[in-house]
Amino acid sequence: MVLPLPAEYLNLVNAQLVTKNLGLVAKHMPGVKINYIKVGGGGDMLRAIAADQIDFGGLGNPPTAIGVARGLPIKGTMVLNMLDFVEAMVVRTDAGIKSFKDLEGKTIAAPFGSTTHYLLLQALADEGIDPASMKILDLRPNDIAVAWSRGDIDAAWFWEPNLDKAVKDGGHIFMTSGIMEKRGYPTWDVGVVMNEFADKYPTYVEKFIAAECEGIDYWISNPAETAAIIAEELELSLEDATRMMRGTEMVPCEKQLTAQYIGTEEAAGGFVDTLIATSDFLVSQDRLPEAPSREVFETFLEASWLQTVVAAE
Repeated sequence: MVLPLPAEYLNLVNAQLVTKNLGLVAKHMPGVKINYIKVGGGGDMLRAIAADQIDFGGLGNPPTAIGVARGLPIKGTMVLNMLDFVEAMVVRTDAGIKSFKDLEGKTIAAPFGSTTHYLLLQALADEGIDPASMKILDLRPNDIAVAWSRGDIDAAWFWEPNLDKAVKDGGHIFMTSGIMEKRGYPTWDVGVVMNEFADKYPTYVEKFIAAECEGIDYWISNPAETAAIIAEELELSLEDATRMMRGTEMVPCEKQLTAQYIGTEEAAGGFVDTLIATSDFLVSQDRLPEAPSREVFETFLEASWLQTVVAAE
């Protein structure tokens, strides 16, 4: 097979960092070199997929809905993580922002096409606030941190580890992705594989998933060791890494095959419903011209590889 194998990972607090750090993909794929590529968010991941630059990656539900609607040649493989306060909206303490209404006339940043951009628009819609009443900038997380330090923005909805920098520099948490989940808007990241690679090397897809599942199990069973890995990978203090881990939920791979998550080949799970709701909202916000059908999303989520991996454990 072609070497090295390009795999993009999201620069956030999840078990992909464990899989990478411990060399678990190499363990499950002896002789295959993995070329890990760090990306800032779902928009960057979609561009890499469209340019055929990767074989494996990860997407939140909004960029997943966008990618599927655009007909990108990908399949969903597994749940990478569920998002809680590892993603949040931070506002300047001195900006006088006490409610979403107070955002009118302010400058807010979020990576367009990401889970946080979707939640920002959803929160504004729920409050009956026109996004045009404020200036919303499309910035990557690193660029948001820079803009915040310069005082260019009043608020931002993005994720750790850059989120913590804004909080420590005159900000406070205004809303979290976990609270939005309780309001009916769950956000998560799903593993994806390019169709061409999956068609050629289905057993390698299973091996890659097995490596990610081992990383998730390690995260759950070894929190102290995992915190040290997260601290190393993201250049954080151990205290910050431990705190950020609490804002990300890892779902054991066996549990991912239940009705709440991906489901099985025979019966699709709740992720399909989330993708439908997400795409319908994106259409209402003119972010998508048309929402894919349920059948399209059910076809996108391919549970067979994960079922094989779980059955072999």
